[in-house]
Amino acid sequence: MPKLYMVNHSAVNIDYSLPAERWTLSPEGIQLMMPIAESTIWSKVKKIYHGPESRAAQTAMIIARRWDLSLATNRGLRELEIRSSAMERRQFFDIIGDHLEGKARHAFIEDIEVATQRFVRSISQIVALHPGQSVGIVSNARILTVFYGHLLGRRLTRDEWQSLRTPDLSVIDLQTLEVNSGFFSDLK
Repeated sequence: MPKLYMVNHSAVNIDYSLPAERWTLSPEGIQLMMPIAESTIWSKVKKIYHGPESRAAQTAMIIARRWDLSLATNRGLRELEIRSSAMERRQFFDIIGDHLEGKARHAFIEDIEVATQRFVRSISQIVALHPGQSVGIVSNARILTVFYGHLLGRRLTRDEWQSLRTPDLSVIDLQTLEVNSGFFSDLK
């Protein structure tokens, strides 16, 4: 059975002098990826797609090097877009949480429905390129939370979003689109 192996990127070096999409993996993040990269599940994968952010690309590269897999960047797998960074950390989590939960819409954050359509369309296109094959996807916590909300038929909460680890792995059955294991699998 073909699977979709979804990975949330690994831990990063936070550098507020750079845009978040340019943050790179920390030495700890590289080490944290090793158990996921060593998993034999990757022997079943033909290709790994990742969002355009440096952290997603580096995370995917660790897996690809270990299993000699090809990589491809897909812009549709990018993080939920935020067009403002002028907020404090606590304020950031509150605003994003409210947006994800549908309690408030913020013009500077990508619309949830638009983001869902973008991500689902990209996944559908990727899967269509690999009929009957398993594929790896590396992306980011906010957009993965939006996507899994789509799969589960409801908006996920800020606590569920913040429960995603860096890195984290989930497995989706491509025939049923059921979350088999990993993030949010206990919410079925």
